[in-house]
Amino acid sequence: MTRNLYLLSLLLTLLINLSTAKGQTLHFIVFADTDDPSIGGNNLKTYSSLTGNNGLAQNIAQYSGLKPEIIGRYATDCRADELDKVLSSLNVGKDDVVFFYFAGHGFNSRQNDFPSLIVGKANADPATITASARSLSELYARIQAKNPRMTIAIADACNTYLTDPPIAVSSGRAIDIMPSTSLAPERIKALFRNWQGGILMSSSRPKQSSHSDSKGGWMSISLENAFNDWCSLNWKNPLPLSWKTLLDDVKKRTETMAQQNKRQQNPQFVLNLTPFVPSNVATTSASRSIAPKAEGPCPALDKFVNERALAGIREDMPLLRDMNEHITTDNAEEYAQSFSKFYTNQKSFYDSLNKVLFNRIGNLSPRCQQQFDTDTKWVQNSANEVNERYQVIQKYSERPRQLVQQARSDLPSIIRRLEEILEKLDK
Repeated sequence: MTRNLYLLSLLLTLLINLSTAKGQTLHFIVFADTDDPSIGGNNLKTYSSLTGNNGLAQNIAQYSGLKPEIIGRYATDCRADELDKVLSSLNVGKDDVVFFYFAGHGFNSRQNDFPSLIVGKANADPATITASARSLSELYARIQAKNPRMTIAIADACNTYLTDPPIAVSSGRAIDIMPSTSLAPERIKALFRNWQGGILMSSSRPKQSSHSDSKGGWMSISLENAFNDWCSLNWKNPLPLSWKTLLDDVKKRTETMAQQNKRQQNPQFVLNLTPFVPSNVATTSASRSIAPKAEGPCPALDKFVNERALAGIREDMPLLRDMNEHITTDNAEEYAQSFSKFYTNQKSFYDSLNKVLFNRIGNLSPRCQQQFDTDTKWVQNSANEVNERYQVIQKYSERPRQLVQQARSDLPSIIRRLEEILEKLDK
């Protein structure tokens, strides 16, 4: 009887494990701006190569054994509210993989190294663009909060500033159809079944454009080609296959393509991956008996500082100092326009300055959170003062002479507060 119960228990365990494995899902989400007059056709090629027959999503699902759930939005469905809706309704299992991909326009908000994605309305005014944009880093965090086994978030989009001029796009070449490749299931399984954590990637570094042509985005082309090569039955590269070797190759291929076309484009990525151990693996008694570690010292404040935000302040200082030194009633019209353009473009950055100056390091303990709040109280006060003075000056944007008077009064304090922030945080 005992033996029969043991066998029955073993059978049930196997059935549960098989059921769980069968239910593992690949949520492949693609948003592509295919209506844009400059890059819409190029993005459509990228969209098709990701979601179409024999596309990346289908190949990953087929050869990894993951159940595919492909969510594609393009043309008029590529909108910020639709993206929010898709992510809010995403139902993720603990062993699922979420793969998010964006192809379209983007810009750097100066809050981190990764772009904000313009999900529709790319030709609108800066305020509208900012409102309809979604930070790639924040989208990545939103997906991770749903606790999938692995999160991949990739954007093929520019990482320049809103004030930078648009780039020229090459066109006119016939669209190629990539030849099919014989793929090795064990290689694709190694990528998508043996890891947990996250991958965050964009097609260019801050201040760089991302390029495309009628074959698609250059990084997207490089990703497809590298994936097909590394996962091919006939691939002979001596390096072992890993996410790092694969994405390093994507980066190298993109850079080579850019150099051949006399452009500069350097993809960037962050890997936060660990080997995946199935949940049905028994925990040893030794690991269960380990006592929790005593809480150590709190991280130093400089561990939190966002260098990208500090760089944004440094880039604004020459303009602010120039205005402070040279603004007069004789050039009031010119400087009123200059200040209004500057403030419109950077308003969202300064509105959130107190938050974006610091990166979060996991969940702080109550003691460390209290210490962090105490150590950064002065930053909040300085950021609030900067914003209040900016807003007072901007009130007179249509009355240039009054703006001059107000700027003479408030710009010195704004500059002084920003200099203090740089001096204390830029170590």
